[in-house]
Amino acid sequence: MVLNYKTMVEEKFGKPLKEIMYDVCVGKGLEKWEGAKLLGVPVKTFTAWRLKFRFGPLQIQADRADKMRKETIKKYKDELNDINLERPFEHEGNSLKAFKEHIERSLELEKYKRTIQAGGKTSVIETSLKIGILESTLESIIQFESGKLYDRYMFEVRYLK
Repeated sequence: MVLNYKTMVEEKFGKPLKEIMYDVCVGKGLEKWEGAKLLGVPVKTFTAWRLKFRFGPLQIQADRADKMRKETIKKYKDELNDINLERPFEHEGNSLKAFKEHIERSLELEKYKRTIQAGGKTSVIETSLKIGILESTLESIIQFESGKLYDRYMFEVRYLK
């Protein structure tokens, strides 16, 4: 008699195998030994199912990262939809307004670069870091203009104590 683990597990839990594996691997976060024991199957069988459905820890992380990357690129494309990167600057010189505009425009440029990158990981990481730095700088300028930058600084100082 050949033991059909798939049928046995589906009958025991009353669901399709993929749903059961999702509950065990993603929902409960069980390791292969715990999951195999719970389902009553050999570790090799459990591991093969986990691989088939992409519910291994690294597979889940990779799929989540890929989904986030696609969502971010779509968001950037939507933000840049009506933006002309070659438009003239409105502010010139060494004023705070000119600096803020330069940061905003640099942020647009880096986001645009991120939407067209298909190459090496270094350029993607570099662009992503630049975007974060520019967003943080812009946020500081906005807080400075609204008079809240000092309050934020003091809050963080008090938080460290």
